[in-house]
Amino acid sequence: MASLSLIGLGLLVLLPSCNSRHFWKAVKAYDEARYEEATSALHQAVNQWPNDTMAWRMLGTTQLFLSDFEGAQKTYEAIDHMTLITRQDQVDWATSLMNQGKYEAAALVIEPQMVDDNPSPYATALWNKCEEELFIESDPQFWSVQSFDIPDISIASSPRISEGRVYFSSEPYQWGDQTSLTRTDQQEMIVMDLAAQDNRVMRTSKWTSWDVPRHDGLVSLSPDGRSIAFSRKAKDGFAWFGDPMAGGHQLLVAQKTASGDWSNPAPFPFVEKGYTFVHPTWSPDGTRLYFATDLPSPESQGGIDLWYSQRNGTFWEEPINLGPHINTPGDEVFPSFDAEGTLYFSSNGLPSLGGLDIYSAKQIPATDASKKHWRSGDDWTTPLRLPFPINTLSDDHSLALDATGQSGFVCSDRGGIDKIYQVELLDNYEKYTFTTRSGKNNQEVPRVPIVLIDEQNASAIRLTSDLNGSITIALPKHRMYRMEMKLPGYLVSRQVLSVDDLDAQTDLMLNPVEMLRDYAYVESIAGGKPFELALQHDPLATTLKSRETTELLALVDFLRLNPQMLLEIRTHEDAASFLDAADNKTMRVTKTRAIELESYLLKRGVSTKQLISVGKGADQLLNGCEPGEPCSWTSHAENRRTEFRVYGLLQRMPGQIDPIPFTRAVQDDQPVQLPD
Repeated sequence: MASLSLIGLGLLVLLPSCNSRHFWKAVKAYDEARYEEATSALHQAVNQWPNDTMAWRMLGTTQLFLSDFEGAQKTYEAIDHMTLITRQDQVDWATSLMNQGKYEAAALVIEPQMVDDNPSPYATALWNKCEEELFIESDPQFWSVQSFDIPDISIASSPRISEGRVYFSSEPYQWGDQTSLTRTDQQEMIVMDLAAQDNRVMRTSKWTSWDVPRHDGLVSLSPDGRSIAFSRKAKDGFAWFGDPMAGGHQLLVAQKTASGDWSNPAPFPFVEKGYTFVHPTWSPDGTRLYFATDLPSPESQGGIDLWYSQRNGTFWEEPINLGPHINTPGDEVFPSFDAEGTLYFSSNGLPSLGGLDIYSAKQIPATDASKKHWRSGDDWTTPLRLPFPINTLSDDHSLALDATGQSGFVCSDRGGIDKIYQVELLDNYEKYTFTTRSGKNNQEVPRVPIVLIDEQNASAIRLTSDLNGSITIALPKHRMYRMEMKLPGYLVSRQVLSVDDLDAQTDLMLNPVEMLRDYAYVESIAGGKPFELALQHDPLATTLKSRETTELLALVDFLRLNPQMLLEIRTHEDAASFLDAADNKTMRVTKTRAIELESYLLKRGVSTKQLISVGKGADQLLNGCEPGEPCSWTSHAENRRTEFRVYGLLQRMPGQIDPIPFTRAVQDDQPVQLPD
């Protein structure tokens, strides 16, 4: 870094910033280690010359010297946007991210160097540090997950099992009927008897309402059945935890009276107005009440933490934070226990598959309790993340296990709305190893993102093959998974996997974009067979990103070398923003994006006679995520895509063409022969 100014001075005559007095001032300040002054001057320089990458790089370096890691991150993001990122830029960018605790993002930045044969030692050290920070041990047990649909109940959450019965919270809400702000009113507790039926064949129609005081969210029954704890939002609060609110949630406890009714609920003594106190859960022996709160405290780890209070007769002792082994700067919520006292909770602050994931931890008995400070709380084992399919890319929480610990229930919004799923521990299961390979030379392709979505209940997971192109995962039998592989430089691969047909070792093939230069491959798709490039499709996005233009260059080369070919650009969007089918009539988003793609190809020299763009809106969905239907964001993302189709005469070599039927699809099932 010390030689940066010398390099800058040597190249000043070649750069536009030569004429910028701000750049000269920055170089002088940098030489004299006046980095704050240099940073100020460089900000002015890049404002004057936005394309001066040397000024941008010098700005990033000075920001790192000043420990302005967030500023450095933004600087290197700007360089990356100009697609002029270098290996040293990647290292510095990853360093800025890691100093903010953003190890997952840092790993993505440094990943291209690790794919190379000879990554630098420093890049390797950064990569190893990211892997170390992102690693969390997974629970070795495997669970099956089945949908648990209950007639006339659209939303069900927060299951709890007690005395052979399952309790869960419900709402009088049908998808699309009300706004989200009204969903937290009129909560109802539902009870189903587990002892009177076979858990494998649940009679979900046999449920009754549990008469408890007005509440919001789950109601926790004490082990002796004499007390309940629950939350109730304050009068000026209006939403779930994590949402803006003025009044927060109050924690209440009620006792069963001699008549069998519940007493008037008494406020938990340590609740403060304006803060969230939710998800109360009794310890297995009933002597402690665990809960989640965002109340500030010297012991808080950040976000929403898990706490407990010891019950001493009729009094509650001051709450104790569960400590840094459990709590993180993120949110820890929905605590529960099994019969053996294992704590289960959900967190978005630990390495997760996506959103809230469920983790388990065991309490470590104190070796000498007399030497511990009373505020130190308990020691806990390092949390284990429960495996897929209990955890998914969606929010998963509220695991409730029966007395055997072999079966139970979990809540998840993997289907787009909170629902309960039945889980069962499996003794026998199979693991499958996938290897990602190139369809051109059969070589392993490293670091390929793979998304699997269960066609039965939308359980989804995102995997990435390792540096050798391999990934191993346990999957339940008798399931079908939609699979998507999307990697820059390769054509998108979509297929349906039947677990029963999988071998222990399966190769997954990816065709590189350069296959568009392979005549045999182009002949196989020249009749209108769709293919996709690894474009980014953010919700409602219409403008192209810089990395998308890089992917499109292969199409530019292909079309300019084959002027007889016609390319159809067909864009699709998801139905997440549509309340019903009538909202999809304009197809504005996909039409605008299709025109943007066509305009870029025209600017790169492709003939207008070779292009046709069509915006299909949400008319051709790949799954059942219809307008107005609940669906996960992962499933919606499947439908956001751009399909390309080629038609016409393929130029084999100068002076020789090979005729191929030239058709343009007016409708998918009615191709029309175009006239000569």
